[in-house]
Order: sequence, then C-alpha cells, then structure tokens
Amino acid sequence: MKLTVITVCFNAADDLKKTLDSVLTQTFTDFEYLVVDGGSKDNTLALLESYRALFNKEGKVFRYVSEPDQGTYDAMNKGARLAKGEWINYMNAGDSFYENSTLYKFFSTPLKGNVGVIYGDTLQIFDFGSGIAKEEDYKKDNTVMPFCHQSCFVKTELMCQFPFNQTYRIVADHDFFYRLREKNIVFKYIPIVVARYNGQYGLSATHPLTLHLEILRIHHINEKWYYPFKLIWTYMRYGWVQPFKDYMPLWITTTWMKRKRRFINNN
Repeated sequence: MKLTVITVCFNAADDLKKTLDSVLTQTFTDFEYLVVDGGSKDNTLALLESYRALFNKEGKVFRYVSEPDQGTYDAMNKGARLAKGEWINYMNAGDSFYENSTLYKFFSTPLKGNVGVIYGDTLQIFDFGSGIAKEEDYKKDNTVMPFCHQSCFVKTELMCQFPFNQTYRIVADHDFFYRLREKNIVFKYIPIVVARYNGQYGLSATHPLTLHLEILRIHHINEKWYYPFKLIWTYMRYGWVQPFKDYMPLWITTTWMKRKRRFINNN
C-alpha cells in the first residue's frame, strides 16, 4: 500500500466531516484512511461509523480506533505504529486536501533517490483572506520545515524510528524534521498544492512565545553560553504578540498579519 492518511481528533465531529469527505472523494485509491480518536464523548464515533460503508463503496480502506491518549503527538505516534502504507500524511480534523485529484497528482510525480520526506504547497485560510503558501514563503521563517505539516508525506519507517517527542507542546513536528535533517534524510519539494489549512487558530498561531521557546530547545540553544541573552530576546520579540492580537482593534491585527503573509489575497 502506498499511503496512510491519518487524522487524530478528540470531540471534533463538527470539523471532522469536512476532512472525511475530502479523503473519501480522492481519485487516488492506493491508500488507507486511519482516524485515531482520543475517546470522544460527542458524536464523533457515530459519524465515523456512518462513513464506513461509504469508504467500502469506493473501495478504500478505512479504519478508526477510539481510546484515551496523552494528547495530539501521542495519538500521531500511535497512528504511525498502526499505519500499513509506505508513506504517512497527517490531515487534521477540519483541514482537507486541496482538490479531489490531489493525491493522484502528487504520487504521479516520479521520485529519484532515497527520498524520506516529500512536500508541496498549502492553501492557508484566514478570517481576512486566503492564499497559497509555497516553499519560499515558509523558508523566510523556517528552513527546517518549509511547509505545512498537512502538505507533507513522510516514510512510515522514519515516523516509527523517530517518533514525536511528547515533551514539546506545540512544535514536536519541527523537532522531528530537525532530527531527520541531522540524519541527512532527503527532502523533496513538489510544486503541487496539497492541503487547505486554517492558519488562524492553530496552536502555532495563538501561542507564538511558547512556540519559539520550544524552538530554542530543539536547536540546542539552551546548551549554549549565550542562552540567557537569547531567552531575553525571545521574550522581548514574541512575548507581546498574543496580547497584541487579543487587545488591539481587529483591523490593526489583520493589517499586521497580512503584511507578514504576502501571499494572502483579499477574499
């Protein structure tokens, strides 16, 4: 089997339907869809069960598990251990593939060499507009992970060999890809839009200080002599961002966010 698409969720029935429909309607068929639920108390399980027959009708493998876990990254590690595909894609509840032919187009692209990570572009959606973020847009701030996680595919063996470090609250995925780069794993960019992602309310967007404090650990800055100075700078640079968003008029925060994201269109 070529691919395992994994969605981890908890009490996310309202968002999950969009993702289920997106996966169900893919023209690509050489994949399985695995939902790892954290023991939801809403109607998530009823929703998942209602889709079983729909996936069977399309000839697509569909599985789900529902049990308590220790959070998002624990669930993602569990999904990797259960995956049967050669590649893994994590598609969060509420996010979706860009179009019905996305997976077909992506896996029709020939790969040369021992590639461990392949990734594409992302339609980022905000309250004030949307736009396609390409590799060069991400590289301005993040050379380790110049892509959205929903728009990348990782060899399953690597996901199992280097599981997510659950001591990180927000950027265990950044840590994962940092470790892969340290091991000289080959990354390949394919200029195809993979996912539709809501960038307005993710943890990275709403907890910028925590995000950058964790990145200091990932890059081992906390082991350097200049760590106290870097720590002070991080608090000065990012400590005010979320309070600014919370208390400033909406038009000010919107203008500021759009300025940082040149790819956003007014729609």
